[in-house]
Amino acid sequence: MVQQRELEVTHRSVFGKQTRKLRREGKIPANVYGHGQEPTPVQFDGHTFERLGYAHGLRSIVTLKGLGSGVETVLVHHVQREPIKDKILHVDFTRVSMDERIETKIPLHFAGEAPGVKVAGGMLLHLLEALLVECRASEIVEAIEVDITNLADIDSVIYAREVKLPANYILVTDPDELIIKIAATRAKLEAETTEAPAASTETKPEAS
Repeated sequence: MVQQRELEVTHRSVFGKQTRKLRREGKIPANVYGHGQEPTPVQFDGHTFERLGYAHGLRSIVTLKGLGSGVETVLVHHVQREPIKDKILHVDFTRVSMDERIETKIPLHFAGEAPGVKVAGGMLLHLLEALLVECRASEIVEAIEVDITNLADIDSVIYAREVKLPANYILVTDPDELIIKIAATRAKLEAETTEAPAASTETKPEAS
């Protein structure tokens, strides 16, 4: 199961362009949504958020502390970043209870060696890095393992529907979405093109 961590937050009273000052002070503005409640504007320390690994996982379960009404269990729903410097600008959290079913993205972990690369000389193309699934919040895992040891030939593929999901998971991603593929390298394609005409170089005898 994914590790549940805690994040200390405080209520936020600045909005719009005024949040630039927060960011200069190392604070990140955020909103907490869901469960039929009004959105709650909060702020927290940006370095702590990065250090604890929340910033890159939509799957991350977080316990928010410091709101004055106990704790809030949430998911990191969206992290907005500055496009050039990649700095965090804003975070959206979604309230969850641990026994409810939710949709979330889970990263894929590719396990093993593909014979199509090692033996056939192909190139491994990762076409999808995460699957959208439905599961209980308490059953979210860090990653879903994908065995690639059966990818033996050029053009071998794995579809989303072929990935073995944990118990009680439902696939939301299009089942026909390509996950991974063995493609021919440019060198291999050029070699095949060069070899093809070689078989027809014999000269026919002249008619007498």
